[in-house]
Amino acid sequence: MKKLIFLAVILTFFLPGVNSAQPADSADVYVVTCAPGNASYSIYGHTALRITFRGTPFDMVYNWGIFDFSTPNFVYRFAKGKLDYMLGAYSYERFLEEYISEGRSVWSQKLNLSAAEKERLFELVNENLKPENVKYRYDFFFDNCATRVRDIIAASATDTVIFPERVKKKSFRQLIDPYQKVLPWLDFGADMLLGLQADRKASVEDEMFLPIFLRDNFAGAMIIHNGMQQPVAGPVETVVDLPAPPAAGRPWIPQAVLWLVLLFVLLATFVFKNPAIGKVLDSLLFLIYSLIALILVFTNIFSEHDALHFNLLFLGINILIPVLSVMLVAGKKAVKMCRLTLFISVLWLPVSLIAGQGINPALIPLVLIIMVRIFSHCRFGKSL
Repeated sequence: MKKLIFLAVILTFFLPGVNSAQPADSADVYVVTCAPGNASYSIYGHTALRITFRGTPFDMVYNWGIFDFSTPNFVYRFAKGKLDYMLGAYSYERFLEEYISEGRSVWSQKLNLSAAEKERLFELVNENLKPENVKYRYDFFFDNCATRVRDIIAASATDTVIFPERVKKKSFRQLIDPYQKVLPWLDFGADMLLGLQADRKASVEDEMFLPIFLRDNFAGAMIIHNGMQQPVAGPVETVVDLPAPPAAGRPWIPQAVLWLVLLFVLLATFVFKNPAIGKVLDSLLFLIYSLIALILVFTNIFSEHDALHFNLLFLGINILIPVLSVMLVAGKKAVKMCRLTLFISVLWLPVSLIAGQGINPALIPLVLIIMVRIFSHCRFGKSL
């Protein structure tokens, strides 16, 4: 990845002059779409822009999806919403080699742009390639490799690009769910962190943050030229046709694991009632759930990713759990605090259902596990 970034930065100093020296009417512009991969960062697919000049060897891809895992505090910056991606430019041949090596299909759509629109597109690409603009603040739903291509094409058009209407709309959470099933624990983690913002319905333009949706929506989009509607893009052509890798994920695994853990906790709490086991469970579970509660506070309040805000799971795994954990470690009974914490946790499921937040089935046993241990300290039916 570092080598790719280095090459991209070097090319930014040469490409503007090359583009400006060639007549726009000899250029062809394509939207290139790549199939999802199996790595966590590639399961949603990829989009890039390809520009060629007929009669010349110029054949370049502009890729807004470059990032570096070695960025200091990568995970923190991603969660905080302060991770920068960048635009890179390199040969189309090299681009294809990368995706062929990963076993991923590639599709291409030639854009029906006028010479003036191509000129405008080149200006916008060159502006993006300036050192001060080559990086941008990444946002998974609203500013990524696909939305950058969508927006630069729309901004190049001399008239409005008209996308097909969608009668039945899906939420952002519903849109990404099928892609995440190949990595069940990633799917579980995403559903755990996404808030109500991810459950609002996505417009046709919104859903094009996913490359396959951008490809399909551009196939049906129209643009006005000389007072007449024309297709924005030509038919989808298959450049690299490779069989999709077998689905490695078993979506039920997180559920199965957490239901088994819940069963063990229920048996230890209400059947075996071994004080030593209870102490070990409390030490382990309250530590884990305290960390989750703090993460939820961070993503709800401090992250700049809007999609993580208003996450109602902060009720089920609430901020009183770390407080309660400290009190229990200190040897206090904390009965009233336990009852308050349990009451708030009970609110999670009905409030989420009423508000319309999507609930991954594995989250139910996740919350029930800590509720069982909190309940065991509530002393219901006993004097305080």
